[in-house]
Amino acid sequence: MRKIFFIVVITPIFVFSQQTKEVLFLGNSYTYVNDLPNMVKQIALSFGDSLNYEQNTPGGATLQMHSTNTQTLSKLSQKQWDKVVIQCQSQEPSFSPIQVMNDVYPYAQILIDSIESNSLCTEPMFFMTWGRKYGDQQNCQFYPPICTYNGMQQRLRQSYLQMSFNHNASCAPVGMAWKESIEQDPTLNLYSSDNSHPSLEGSYLSACTFYASIFKNSPIGTTYIP
Repeated sequence: MRKIFFIVVITPIFVFSQQTKEVLFLGNSYTYVNDLPNMVKQIALSFGDSLNYEQNTPGGATLQMHSTNTQTLSKLSQKQWDKVVIQCQSQEPSFSPIQVMNDVYPYAQILIDSIESNSLCTEPMFFMTWGRKYGDQQNCQFYPPICTYNGMQQRLRQSYLQMSFNHNASCAPVGMAWKESIEQDPTLNLYSSDNSHPSLEGSYLSACTFYASIFKNSPIGTTYIP
């Protein structure tokens, strides 16, 4: 008897579904310089994703200021956000652990409580910022570990990861992406002339990190270049 064998070839079908995210950015000039949220939106659009966002980013704002800011609280209750990005004032999380515990963590808690009271489905996301190019020379004498870029970056990393852990939140590791970039190519200047705020390249790297953190996709291959 002739035997007939049927070979079934199963071809995997990959479905790349488009995503839409509703995100609120709370921060200050590190977020609004070069319009970081819009950069994230443009990267998302290049991959067929959508980012609908609002922001409240007054210059120099601390978490304490945001915790009582009427615009911040109004925007928090505006809708059920997918994520709320929380960015501290650039120096505060780098101070001594005791000072951060007293001056930063309590206000992070207030903001988290406000987020959860609006919707338990919203994920808080802390924006880990970067150390200043030459450290924090203003406060170096009071806390020597932040006298250098590496020392300041280390303290920012510790504080932001601790807040993320405390509140079961995610963290966009922008500062660590900057550190990796600086180590790989120190000729690429991520800083503006004040050695603190981001250059266009610095904001773009930050936006790429945020796209990866929010959409869980790689930004490699984006056609958007500011």
